[in-house]
Amino acid sequence: MIVTLDSDLTPSQHQAVTTPAATVCVLASAGAGKTRVLTRRVGYRVASGTATAEHTLAITFTRKAAGELHDRLATLGLAAPVTGGTFHSLARGQLRRWWADRGAPEPALLTRKGRLLGELVAGRPGLQDASIADLASQLEWAKARLVAPGSFAVAASEAGRELPADAEAIGALFARYEDEKRRRRLVDFDDLLARYADALETDGRFAAAQRWRWQHVFVDELQDVNPLQCRLLLALLGDNEDLFVVGDPNQAIYGWNGADPGFLADFPRRWPNAEVVRLDDNHRSSPQVVAAAAAVLGRQAGPTAVRSSRPDGPLPNLRSFPSEDAEAAGVASELRQARSQGLAWESMAVLARTNAQLSVVSAALSRAGVPFRAMANLEEEELRPEDGARQEQQATGAVTLSSFHRAKGLQWAAVWVCGLEAGLVPIAYATNSAALAEERRLLYVALTRAETELHCSWARQRRAGNGAALRRAPSPWLAGLAPHCAGTQATEEALGQPPSPRPGGAVLDFLSSARRRLSDSADARVPVGGPTVDPACAAIAERLREWRRRLARASGVPPHVLLHDATVQAIAARRPATAEELLAVPGLGPVKVARYGPAILEVVAAA
Repeated sequence: MIVTLDSDLTPSQHQAVTTPAATVCVLASAGAGKTRVLTRRVGYRVASGTATAEHTLAITFTRKAAGELHDRLATLGLAAPVTGGTFHSLARGQLRRWWADRGAPEPALLTRKGRLLGELVAGRPGLQDASIADLASQLEWAKARLVAPGSFAVAASEAGRELPADAEAIGALFARYEDEKRRRRLVDFDDLLARYADALETDGRFAAAQRWRWQHVFVDELQDVNPLQCRLLLALLGDNEDLFVVGDPNQAIYGWNGADPGFLADFPRRWPNAEVVRLDDNHRSSPQVVAAAAAVLGRQAGPTAVRSSRPDGPLPNLRSFPSEDAEAAGVASELRQARSQGLAWESMAVLARTNAQLSVVSAALSRAGVPFRAMANLEEEELRPEDGARQEQQATGAVTLSSFHRAKGLQWAAVWVCGLEAGLVPIAYATNSAALAEERRLLYVALTRAETELHCSWARQRRAGNGAALRRAPSPWLAGLAPHCAGTQATEEALGQPPSPRPGGAVLDFLSSARRRLSDSADARVPVGGPTVDPACAAIAERLREWRRRLARASGVPPHVLLHDATVQAIAARRPATAEELLAVPGLGPVKVARYGPAILEVVAAA
């Protein structure tokens, strides 16, 4: 017996589920019930006789999401199972059948490319300082973007990618890697997608059989699709327009890994007969959390405002701390306080932009006896009971520690978002407009993981990779967040400023001042009557540009990716002599100062 399919649906969800259109694109905000709508649509189609479960395929991006999809479909009471899984599991299963039908031996699957890459990297010039993991991620990006080895250097430069080694050397490694796989009869996960697409595009009988088997195709999280997956999906569909997709352009956060949200944006153009349905009601987060998160997006939020269907909750909290250690200790204290007020450990999470930030938090939680689990990677979790917290953790769960990326798709009653500092949010190497837009969306994703309580913080001092303590500034996006937060008096006091009568006043003033500094540095020597040239400033700027050109050539990236022209001019005008003074230059974050600071200071001193 199929469950009632239109109960407890909002009007827009009901429209998405029951529309007679064959091609449907659902644009859903965070917490809008994307998976519910997709599974209910499957049930509705089967119940109405416009689709059969045996001929239905549902595709998602992770094993965890696929498992949730299976669980929800099972509750619908369908007479036959629906095929569901990831792009990779679909490709592997169908390729096995294709190889078997032709009597061809199945290649071995290379589940971890690190060992093979390690063999190929050993002793190779230009690669000795790069980690295997970083090199592997570059190859995965290239394959996801349909970039051939010989085109890697140009494609990486055009994309403004920060590379761990010389671009030409990585391209050569890419070519050797592909050759070695062929020699050993190996395929990696990306090869599965490419070979399945090849089979669909070149074998007419196989393609016809596949399209007959899956006549009704559903795709979750379409904003995360990459060009290789797009190629596979289009090859599988052929002329079939029975397609239902859901996605959120504001949660497109995997461009660094090859994803292209343009496929979702271009959907109406590619399928002009498609019906587009918007789901703008957030059923997860309180109105206060939704307003704060939307403020971070700014104009990027889109033409319609996201609404919350939840009851009112407390205003988000924004604080600054004198150091990263103080911030971590403060978070640990607040977690214990929330627990004492009845909140379960497992209903709380601490999120940060990088894993390095989380290591400081985990140490503080251990000292405070707060049980926690650290998200190990996109698919697995590592449970880490620590000393005195071990027994309590086993009995009552644990606080989750996660990076922003790994928190996507999850939710907690209370969330602490840490390290909201320039150079981390946005990350220092996000220098072009597309990368910065993605960083905004990433912060939006982090903030919308909170159901009721949202605590945001940043540290006025943080250690760089070499251990040096560097002065920090708040993320520029706190200007949008601050007016929607309580607790800004604590931020003002931490800045050494008197409390402001307006919400977030000192934070806004601080950020406004920071913006002016970059402009003032560039214009400090331009009088009203016309520009005059400071010879010393010009000499420093020219030497910095020459240093930037040499490093850009060696790294295979455009010069502006390393340092923006305005930042070069600001350095020349300020003439910093220490790492702390360098960090005060607008446009430089702790990552860049740690990486390039000594060289920049040497250039300035020499000039």
